[in-house]
Amino acid sequence: MTTRADATRRPDRKAAPKRVRGPVFRLSESPSHLLRRAEQFAAEIFLKADLPGGVTLRQAVLLAAIAEAEGASQSDLVAATGVDRSTLAEMMARMERNGLIVRSAAEDDGRAKSVSLTAEGRRQLDAAVPAMREVDKALLGAIPANRRAAFRATLLALAEAANAQHSANEDAMRAAKKAKPKKKSGARKR
Repeated sequence: MTTRADATRRPDRKAAPKRVRGPVFRLSESPSHLLRRAEQFAAEIFLKADLPGGVTLRQAVLLAAIAEAEGASQSDLVAATGVDRSTLAEMMARMERNGLIVRSAAEDDGRAKSVSLTAEGRRQLDAAVPAMREVDKALLGAIPANRRAAFRATLLALAEAANAQHSANEDAMRAAKKAKPKKKSGARKR
């Protein structure tokens, strides 16, 4: 039912925002949100480089991680980049199809894959490095010079905490697999 007040309200007038009772979650004070915004800022700067081949910032990071540890396993690359296992596997499959990397059985573990850059992967990384340096320069340029060292130290502490958490999660998964009872093969007894 429409009231007289509703009928006379102008359609272009906005309703007053509802007041929230209690403490408000402010995005401008949320470290996780601010880190996400900083990551978006970095990705936008990288995109402006308009690299040939359309390599993304995440792909460039993965190429750099592979170049740092040629022959590393996918598990090593998960730890080095912080990219989750399934996303990394998808990225690597695309990069392999595009001729940027090659995966082969690791010498020390036949189940693991050893990852290396192809010549094209090396060219793409070399083309991306100036853009990656520009991203770093822009990020640091947004911070007063006297706070840059503390900023880097804070980021390093966060990365180390992420590595420790990842390692603990991996250990817990391995322990859970070992503790899980194995199914017996063969016919079931009645």
